[in-house]
Amino acid sequence: MSSPTLSRRVIVAAAVRIADAEGVAALSMRRLAAELGSGVMSLYRHVANKDALLTEITRAACEEHPYPEPAPPDWRDAMRLAARLDWEVYCTHPWALVTSSSARHFSDTSCLDWMVDALADLTDDPDLARSFSIAVWSYVQGVCIQHVAQQLLSAGESPEQSPLRATEEDFETGLETLLDGMELRAARTASDGGPERLSPRAFPPLAVR
Repeated sequence: MSSPTLSRRVIVAAAVRIADAEGVAALSMRRLAAELGSGVMSLYRHVANKDALLTEITRAACEEHPYPEPAPPDWRDAMRLAARLDWEVYCTHPWALVTSSSARHFSDTSCLDWMVDALADLTDDPDLARSFSIAVWSYVQGVCIQHVAQQLLSAGESPEQSPLRATEEDFETGLETLLDGMELRAARTASDGGPERLSPRAFPPLAVR
């Protein structure tokens, strides 16, 4: 029988603590068992394997800052809120930048569906709304990598910050610029009668050195 003190909730909470303190690379079933004072095999009665564990801790991190239901009625407010909530997740748990981008560890599309639905007043094209949602999501991840890079590289130490480190003001300014661009693109698409599809030739070939 497994230890009566063990449960999926206890295991996930301990795994999050390890990932926060030591980085997700340090997280293993053996390290987790040592943290909990249990046998490794006891953990497998609650979590199938490390991939399943990474899925659980990613879900737990996201659930700390859930998207509200219903979404704000104004699409800009909804995108600002989603971006801010994701920013908080990544700043609190920098490792989630990696695990949330892996299909092996996180494939929940509910947040993407929430954003697409929230963009209904901006565009009635679901493909364009999805592209916009991915753009906002990718923007937050990209800026947050710059913001928490030292934490990712130095396992929690706080050396001198890079002059290229993104600040929260940079984050807010860039987000508003992105939303402005989305509004212009949606208006142009509507006036043209449909979305503009870029062919591969729209981008010049990369020069090989």
